[in-house]
Amino acid sequence: MMRKSKGLIIVVCVFVLSACERKQTALTDPGKPVRTLTSYFDSKYLLYKLPNDFYTDQKLNNSFDGDFTTGNYRGLKIEYEPLGYSSDYNLQYTHVYSAECGYHTADTVWKYAEVCFPNTCLTKDKAYAKVKVSNTTDQTKQISFRLFYQNTSYWQRTDDSINFSKSDFLDNYYGASGTVSVSIRPHSDTVLQLPYSIGMNPKHEFDYEPSKDPARPGNYEFMLVYGESFKALLDSSLDLQKTNPFAEIQKSILHKSVAKNSFLYTGSHHFKFVFLDEYFDGRNDLDKDHVYIAKHGKEKRLCDTCTGWYRAVINELWNIDDFSTGFIHKAHFVKADYGIKKENCKIDSTGVTLTIPASKRGDYKKTWGEFFFGPSFKYGHLTVRAKLAPIFTKLGYPTGIIHNLWLYQRDPDAVDTTNPWHTLVNANGVQPYEIDFEFWSCMPEVNTMWDDNAFINFSIVDYMRKPDVELRPGEYKQMGNYKAERLNKRQAGVPGENLNRPFFDSFHTYELYWYPDHVRFLVDGKETGLITNKMAAIPDKYMFLWIGSPLYQDGTYYSQSEIPFLVHEKHSVIDYIRIE
Repeated sequence: MMRKSKGLIIVVCVFVLSACERKQTALTDPGKPVRTLTSYFDSKYLLYKLPNDFYTDQKLNNSFDGDFTTGNYRGLKIEYEPLGYSSDYNLQYTHVYSAECGYHTADTVWKYAEVCFPNTCLTKDKAYAKVKVSNTTDQTKQISFRLFYQNTSYWQRTDDSINFSKSDFLDNYYGASGTVSVSIRPHSDTVLQLPYSIGMNPKHEFDYEPSKDPARPGNYEFMLVYGESFKALLDSSLDLQKTNPFAEIQKSILHKSVAKNSFLYTGSHHFKFVFLDEYFDGRNDLDKDHVYIAKHGKEKRLCDTCTGWYRAVINELWNIDDFSTGFIHKAHFVKADYGIKKENCKIDSTGVTLTIPASKRGDYKKTWGEFFFGPSFKYGHLTVRAKLAPIFTKLGYPTGIIHNLWLYQRDPDAVDTTNPWHTLVNANGVQPYEIDFEFWSCMPEVNTMWDDNAFINFSIVDYMRKPDVELRPGEYKQMGNYKAERLNKRQAGVPGENLNRPFFDSFHTYELYWYPDHVRFLVDGKETGLITNKMAAIPDKYMFLWIGSPLYQDGTYYSQSEIPFLVHEKHSVIDYIRIE
């Protein structure tokens, strides 16, 4: 019996894999983005040159107005280039995930990639700001320089509208080079290089584990500080956890204690950091146990599926009567494999394929594929292009499949016991943040299991960390342009538009913009959801991307153990991911 069973399984696996390959070949997305930047402007530092008009229609955040990259200080003429190139260039760096880099791969270690510019394991070097100093006097001059950078795409303001009654700007992502001092003879020039990296732990908040704070995606501004006016900023003991240099200089300008020509500045057009740009074309390492991590376990068990027993029915052509009083209702139960399985997650040059297997008599499966992208980030613009497995059968009844496209907190905080809602915890006793696209087949006050459509629920899981939010538990009300709900206490949501069955026959683009005070949700370029800090606590922790197509009770409000097994395996295909 054992030999015959194993042989059957091998035959089934071969058949399933070959069928999957055929289906995979046929899946093409005419709307898939095409890589436009194909050659490096600087191959060592992996810099691309963006078109001159790239930011024409975009309003970038900047601490100061315009670039000023040359100045005069006590007879010294100073010129600087933050990346060693003219600030007229719009440059972009896209991090590469390479097998050459020493990422953590042990099962016992949280898997992440050390993300920074430059990618030091590839360049074996740092970046260098170039500073040219000309001494026009008859005396030897001594002067010190330091470069500072700051992410402006997802920031608390440090322009002239800065609010000094709060210290939000300390949460900005910023860092510095070391201080470099030089002595310049009369009527001579010298060129300095200031080494720095935009990467892990620039404020030394997590010296025990620098990977907790990798570089953030988005645009960066640069500032060169020198001379006596900002002596404290040049001091090597400067504590960046307590001081934001851009805010300090803005304060000095507003108080008219310094002039703008006391430092040099380059706005955020000059450098853009892209965390991930994945076309699955071999630019990044596609090992699914490397930066793409296939999950494997028994996650998402709910009360009716904990036993692993299901109705012994393999059918996709059933109806409501079959379910409630007919052959499904009368069928006996069988034990089935349940949960997330690595073998249901395939990652290769065509993209990520998440499979929900079919079943055969004697080989019943309630399993699915899920994966997450190991590196975590804080704030950003996420784009995922995907064709998701159908939630309905051809007759319009649920398959039991839902879809998750989540950002999930990497390291849950200790529960704040002073919060009146501190007893709201997950099964592990913690309160991990989430930002979610959730694809449901039904939900109270939206639709039922038997409606022939589905919808996306846009949500933030915050466990009421901000107890004074305007959207209270149990409420469903109009907030701005959207109806918002907090039907359970742990999350705020905005139900999206209805999705008919043909929606799942095509690829679609899902985007979210995660800012410190709000999150925007877009489908195919159209904003269909918005959650603000009036509705929920906006996550301010590092999170990772997690995508799955589970078989799950939630969203049906009927027992998943009653829904028949699948006759044909289903696939969700992700063919493009970008985090910028």
